[in-house]
Amino acid sequence: MAVTRYTFTGRLELVGALHIGSGGGGQVGRGDAITDATVIRDSTGEPYIPGSSLRGVLRSAVSQLAPALNLGEIRPDDEIEKLRSRIEPEGAPLSEAEIQKRLTDPEGLTPAERLFGTVFWASPLTIPDLRLSRPGDLAGEVRHGVGINRDTGAAQEAIKYDFEVLPRGHSFKLLMRCDVPEEYSEAWLPLLALGLRLLEQGELTLGGRAARGVGQVRLHDLQVYTLNTGDRAALLRALVADPPQSYGSAEPEGWARRILAEVG
Repeated sequence: MAVTRYTFTGRLELVGALHIGSGGGGQVGRGDAITDATVIRDSTGEPYIPGSSLRGVLRSAVSQLAPALNLGEIRPDDEIEKLRSRIEPEGAPLSEAEIQKRLTDPEGLTPAERLFGTVFWASPLTIPDLRLSRPGDLAGEVRHGVGINRDTGAAQEAIKYDFEVLPRGHSFKLLMRCDVPEEYSEAWLPLLALGLRLLEQGELTLGGRAARGVGQVRLHDLQVYTLNTGDRAALLRALVADPPQSYGSAEPEGWARRILAEVG
């Protein structure tokens, strides 16, 4: 079975401030400021965007728009769980190989669900954590807020908090990869193009505190590379080369727009 590896690179710019929480409070970067909710940072103190956060945003956005474009649907996990009664009848449990085979049947998972993954199916789409385009400690900004009484709509007494955000204007390096079997090419490429095009248009938000007007991002300089993993010569060239040559052959600019324009 022929498999083409698609590699997507680009620069994700913070159009607005960004808050992806670390789960706790502490010092803002290496500065003196202390906040209730810091942004996530690595062991060196450098902030990053978890690939899982971007992946979740893409999955959610695509699941909302794909049905309207006749690109399939992504059902909630509780609906996917109901497949178990059809693919694994009472009695001896099926092997993993048998379950995977049944999931590819027309009554199993949709192509969109196979691309983004479900409780039964591992996704072939990988997104490493996004690192700063210009490495170095990036000091955040502290923003303040107050708790709101849901009944009165007024500020709640004695509930004040603050949180750290990364300032707008900074950017992170995007690397996204997907191995696309030939049989899924027609279904998966428009779904990938849809998610990337929404990022290019600045339609998606990342992180928390979105109601506070943070999280706006925009994708720039999208480059798409393809590598036929069944082509021995091409694979060897990729293995001995450095990025981006190791990603394969570069596609012409405007890849996402072209793929979506071909959707019937």
